[in-house]
Amino acid sequence: MWREGNRIHFKTTVSETNNTVLSGAYMELHEIRMPVKPHVLLCSGKVEELPSDAVFHGMKERIESNPSLLKSINGVFVYHITKSGKVTSTWTADLKTGKIYRGEPEKGIKADTTLTIDDSDMIDLALGKLNPQMAFMKGKLKIKGNIMLAQKLKALNTESKL
Repeated sequence: MWREGNRIHFKTTVSETNNTVLSGAYMELHEIRMPVKPHVLLCSGKVEELPSDAVFHGMKERIESNPSLLKSINGVFVYHITKSGKVTSTWTADLKTGKIYRGEPEKGIKADTTLTIDDSDMIDLALGKLNPQMAFMKGKLKIKGNIMLAQKLKALNTESKL
């Protein structure tokens, strides 16, 4: 099997007899998605890649493709992602300017809402498997600051399911 441009060519042989049963075949790829390389931060500590990081990369892509979402949400959110009860990652979603990045808010920016959630629960929340209100009631999602503003994030998740 080999790739030439947008085509993947392959040849199939029977392993017992070593006879070629299919040759000259190819698959035409209409869209090629290259794997996303993790963002590298320059800091003294080691940055651990978590499965929930993909949720934030997806948020960033949705905001870039639909900037009108910024007007409907208009807030700064800080996410503390935990693993085994310890905060292992912090993400800032500045939905006033459209910046989503790993780390605390930039200098001069104050978070309107801070959300603390486990890594696996963040994925379930983004996939719609976990209801945000139920997660809050069960203590899986902790919110500090403007709780009403956090409800506007539903527009971002609804957008992701389209």
